[in-house]
Amino acid sequence: MRKWFGKKKVGLALGGGAARGLAHIGVLQALEASDIKIDLITGTSMGAIIGAMYATNPDLKLLHEKMIAYLESDIFKNTRLDFVVDHKNDLEGAGLFYRFSQLARKKIFHTITITRISLVSEENRDKSLGFLLSDINIEETKLPFATVALDLISGNEFIIKKGSLLEAMAATTALPGILPPVECQGMKLIDGGWINAVPVGPAKALGADIVIAVDVGSDFSKIDQLDSGLDVVLRADAATRNALAKLQIKQADLAICPSVGINHWADFGRAEEIIVKGREATLEKMPEIKKILKI
Repeated sequence: MRKWFGKKKVGLALGGGAARGLAHIGVLQALEASDIKIDLITGTSMGAIIGAMYATNPDLKLLHEKMIAYLESDIFKNTRLDFVVDHKNDLEGAGLFYRFSQLARKKIFHTITITRISLVSEENRDKSLGFLLSDINIEETKLPFATVALDLISGNEFIIKKGSLLEAMAATTALPGILPPVECQGMKLIDGGWINAVPVGPAKALGADIVIAVDVGSDFSKIDQLDSGLDVVLRADAATRNALAKLQIKQADLAICPSVGINHWADFGRAEEIIVKGREATLEKMPEIKKILKI
C-alpha cells in the first residue's frame, strides 16, 4: 500500500545526462520499493525520456525491459552513438596505433558536427522515440509531466507541458551536433540541458510542494589535456552548464546524485551498472527523503 502525504505533492525532477540518465530508472525503483509515491515528474533530455515513460505508464518492470530492449535493437545501433565513445580507459596497454585511431575517430566526429546539422538523422531519432514512447499528447499521461528545451532564437527556456509527447521529447533531447533541432511555434529548440539541466523550477510550476532532484551529470572531473580549439570551446561550455546545474539544484528540497559521472555520456553499454548506481544512491538518501516527507 503506497503512502500519501496529506495534501503535499511530491515532484521528481530528473536531469539530463544521456547514458548516465539511465540511473533514473534505479532512482524510481528505489522510491517505489520504499513506498514513496511521486505525484508529478519533470525531466530534461534523458531524464525527460525516463520521466515520460514512467508518467505514461508507471510500470517500472515494463519500463526497464523496454529500455534494455531498445539498447539491444537495430534502431539504437543505427544512431551510431558508440562512434563518439572513447574506451581507452577500458583497454590495457593502449599503444601508438590505438592513439592514432582515436585521433582519427575524433577528427571525423568533429568534421561531421561542423559540416552537418547532426550526427543522428531525424528518421533515426523518430524511430528511437517511437520505440520507447506512445504517440500521445502530454495531457494524456497518467502522471502530470513537463519537460524543457532551449529556444536558440530567443535564448529562453521553453517549458513544454502540453501537445505532442514525441515532439517534446525530440526537442528536449536535441543534443547540439548529435540530434537535430526541432522547429516549433517559430522557435528552434534544442536539448533542455543547455538552459535547465535539472528542472526543479518547472516541477514547482507544475504543482509540486516538495521536489526531489536527480542530477546525473555533476561529476565535473579534471582532464589531462585539450588538443584543439574545439576542445577548449566544449570544455568551457561544459563548465558553464555544470555551474548552472549546481545553482538550479539548490532550489530542490533534496538532491540525489548517483556516482555515474565517469561513464561517458554516449556509452550505453553499462546500462545495468548505471541503473544500480541510481538505486544505491537513492537508498542512501532514503532517511533524508523520509524525513522531508515526514514519514
